[in-house]
Amino acid sequence: MAWPERRELDVDGERICWRVAGAGEPLVFVHGLSASWRWWRGVLLHLESREAHVVDLPRRLAPADAAEWLGGWMDAARLGGADVVGHSLGGLVAAELAARPGAVRRLVLVAPAGVPTGRGVSGHVLPLLATLRAAPLPLLAHAMRDGLRAGPASLLRGGLYAIRRDIRDDLAAVRVPTLLVWGEQDPLVPPHLAEEWTRALPDVRLVVLPQAGHAPMFDAPAELAEHIRAFLLAPPGPVELSGSEPLSRKL
Repeated sequence: MAWPERRELDVDGERICWRVAGAGEPLVFVHGLSASWRWWRGVLLHLESREAHVVDLPRRLAPADAAEWLGGWMDAARLGGADVVGHSLGGLVAAELAARPGAVRRLVLVAPAGVPTGRGVSGHVLPLLATLRAAPLPLLAHAMRDGLRAGPASLLRGGLYAIRRDIRDDLAAVRVPTLLVWGEQDPLVPPHLAEEWTRALPDVRLVVLPQAGHAPMFDAPAELAEHIRAFLLAPPGPVELSGSEPLSRKL
């Protein structure tokens, strides 16, 4: 796949840039906290059958306003109602957007924030350190570069929102087919939280990746892309996805 093409447009007087790769039906990717469009590069290499639109959320944006901003950008880019993939804080934003009728067609959430872990702010320090300790070098390089670019204020706002936001009461409004993907080795957003999501979402499937941590796009990009592809190609209704197992066996 060629390096993603850069596109620009004005949204409410602000110049927005994003990247596009591949060809086919549009598929929007939303990154997590202290991340950027580059985090999805490995997945895009395996999804050439879709036109992937990968946007960087503005650093100055308040997390509570991110879903509205994302929907406005998608409408301006003529992507309203497209399939959406979100990771971590970006998964929370994607789920908030999907709760609005007609905003999203199908939804993929990768280790989404939005269900409290029960740990306080300080209780997330050790899991974060464990995530960084286990991270491959490319992930560490991206995290450091994007974290410096975002700045401490943006990181703090996003981190507190991800820790404190409880989206469970809103999930019944997500009436679109949803795929949950979790890394079994994720210490930051533990995979047992998937149970809360599966109880609250009306139409949901779950895949747990055994060798992945909090960032499966780095730990298992080809496997993540294959599960996304299989889900998006599946007809409506219950479907058995390769690699999926009942919650009682996985969690």
